[in-house]
Amino acid sequence: MLYGNEALDELGILDGINEVIATTEANGRINAAPIGIIRSENRLYVRLFLGTHTYENVLAKGWFVANITHDAWIFAETALEDLSPKYFTRREDLPVLKDAEAWGLFECQAFASDIIIGDLKPIKGEVIRRDFRAINRGANLVIEASVAATRYLALRTDSYFEELMKMQRIIDRCGGLREREAMDRLMDRVDSFTHMR
Repeated sequence: MLYGNEALDELGILDGINEVIATTEANGRINAAPIGIIRSENRLYVRLFLGTHTYENVLAKGWFVANITHDAWIFAETALEDLSPKYFTRREDLPVLKDAEAWGLFECQAFASDIIIGDLKPIKGEVIRRDFRAINRGANLVIEASVAATRYLALRTDSYFEELMKMQRIIDRCGGLREREAMDRLMDRVDSFTHMR
């Protein structure tokens, strides 16, 4: 088990924005969503947006688990929908993704507003396995597309939709089957949400 700030490097949370899947829990229900942990010099913080389960749960409980995973499909899946319970396990009595390579528990000091900019304190974490692989442009773009999709649905700005279309072409060319499937599912959800309103 890793503890405190010393855990950050071991968990792969380095300078810049670190994309993770946050798991939170309320009323026995686990929520998972992509978030960016920002590490800048000696500061560690996160931005959470009003109207999300993650925002509500972190505000109520003051913590989240950061799941470190290279599976872009999970980022696309959790960007717009909840995962079923079969995707989770318990480690140290915390909700963790079954396929996470590592996880860390973070205390979040936040306050209610349109956006939470919460300072983070790493409590503990664990490296489950080290999953080395070459960089896949398609996988990285699926993660970026997940961010763009949530922003498009929140803001309805055409520039985000144009970004999604451009990323889909690159993912189709550079990604593997799982990445192409993740992008197709993401675009199907964007289309269905767009037509519902």
